[in-house]
Amino acid sequence: MHLRAEYSVGPDLKFLSNLDMMHLMERALRRAGIPYKLSEGFNPHIRLSMGTVLPVGLWGDCEYFDLELELMSLEEFKNRMNRVLPSAIRIKQCQEILPGTPSLMKTVNAALYAFAINISLSELEPIQAAIMMQASIQVQSRGKHKEQVKDIRPGLYRAESGQQDDMAILRMLVSVNQPVNIRFDELVEVLNRFGIGSDIIKDFWRQGNYIKQGQEYISPLDMF
Repeated sequence: MHLRAEYSVGPDLKFLSNLDMMHLMERALRRAGIPYKLSEGFNPHIRLSMGTVLPVGLWGDCEYFDLELELMSLEEFKNRMNRVLPSAIRIKQCQEILPGTPSLMKTVNAALYAFAINISLSELEPIQAAIMMQASIQVQSRGKHKEQVKDIRPGLYRAESGQQDDMAILRMLVSVNQPVNIRFDELVEVLNRFGIGSDIIKDFWRQGNYIKQGQEYISPLDMF
């Protein structure tokens, strides 16, 4: 069977790299006695495929991985994994998927980032509006092509502000891969440019990953 799992990564593990997270999941699969399948060849490995890379320094509410394994109940998989995973990581839900389902890396094309900012909501709202009113937002690329300047405005889909305890929360829904790949640190640059310095950004995390279909944003689990 093929399985897609949604999991959360708490702040305590936000400095794990993507490779560290993959190794952690592989160790958990072994410790939990999950009947995973192995690839063929001289160096067989667990048929585990992680979703879009969670940037080092961020924690995540809704991250995903795909796994090929022998038949077992979804609830048993979830319970076994949560017994052996660190407390900062929880399998939240999982879904059986069809063989040949396009990978998470190919289908996830939007991400929701959240920032906890030490200002009042009344101060944040006009900044949010000013950002969204821009026709163009040029930033220096932080990706492979660092020499390029790119316009991220076409991929900045939505921004919303709210209140959580004594912090203002800014949530930004952005493009991943196409039409433009927007990185978390590029959003930080934009916030700095509009007067939200790194000294008042008290926390940040990736709240969700989505598959954008037209004007709809679908969870990688809801597509089945």
